[in-house]
Amino acid sequence: MTIDQLTQKLQSRFGKSRRAGNWIRIPCPTCTLKDQKKMKRYVAIGNTGSHCFICKIPLDYMELFDGQMIGRVEDFVASSKEDKEVDPRSLEMPCYHSIPVNQLPEEHPAVQFLFKDQLYELDRYSDEHGIVYVPIEGGKALQNSPFITSAERLIFPVHFQGEMVGWQMRTLPGTFYGDQPKAVKYHHIFNKGDFLYNYDNAKEFDMVVVVEGVKKALKFPNGVATFGAGVSMEQKQLIQANWKKVVVMLDAEEDNGTQKMAREMSQAFRDMGVQCVNIDLSKYHYNSPDDASAEALEKIVYDEWIRRYKL
Repeated sequence: MTIDQLTQKLQSRFGKSRRAGNWIRIPCPTCTLKDQKKMKRYVAIGNTGSHCFICKIPLDYMELFDGQMIGRVEDFVASSKEDKEVDPRSLEMPCYHSIPVNQLPEEHPAVQFLFKDQLYELDRYSDEHGIVYVPIEGGKALQNSPFITSAERLIFPVHFQGEMVGWQMRTLPGTFYGDQPKAVKYHHIFNKGDFLYNYDNAKEFDMVVVVEGVKKALKFPNGVATFGAGVSMEQKQLIQANWKKVVVMLDAEEDNGTQKMAREMSQAFRDMGVQCVNIDLSKYHYNSPDDASAEALEKIVYDEWIRRYKL
């Protein structure tokens, strides 16, 4: 079912419906007749729940539609992708051959790059995430101007529902291509706003930790990355639909508005009945999850969570 079809179905069921950002507003069936006219029940797009800001009574799709389950989050996310062009190169690894990171020697630039950010679980990164290094002879040229090759880069595959939907490449300091003055640090050719890095693994947990970059997500078994400071509507839908406990941990810099956006997003999750904590790492003298060990971040998450929600 598409978003337009859901909107029409709600209008047919409740007489009125109105799209409002990530939500669809309808008259609330559990409010008084007077309050129903205010249309303060918000149905989440891509979720299976709804919330009324007057009566506060949560209703899921089955209750709204008299016992009929009419959709899943994956259906809505898939429908939003139908019209987007997919580069076929994003569906296969961008190299002729590669080396899993756990097979590299400790002094290798790729391993040292990970160690610098206190990322030491090379077996997990290889086995669970499929992260590889592309040697110079295994690289493919992907773009001519500026010149981009996969040689001497780390490749982070991106999976969604068991299928590889894309990848992100990262240059490495201390290599020929990585030290070029105009080297493009990050490169991808898939619709990154449609997906979350580590989504399939994180779905196994009740709580999710939302960070910006793929390396940051590696600090948590239940971490997902948004591929940058911006969080798309599709990514928010995936988060809302799959987790009722959310930790937002974006980078701490205030000058680019990241923390303001993080606070607003966290409040929006809470308004929809999701337990959510926003963590500003500057309180702990870190600018980013890259700066702290996995153990330190785990303690911060625990302390911040019990401060807001207890145990």
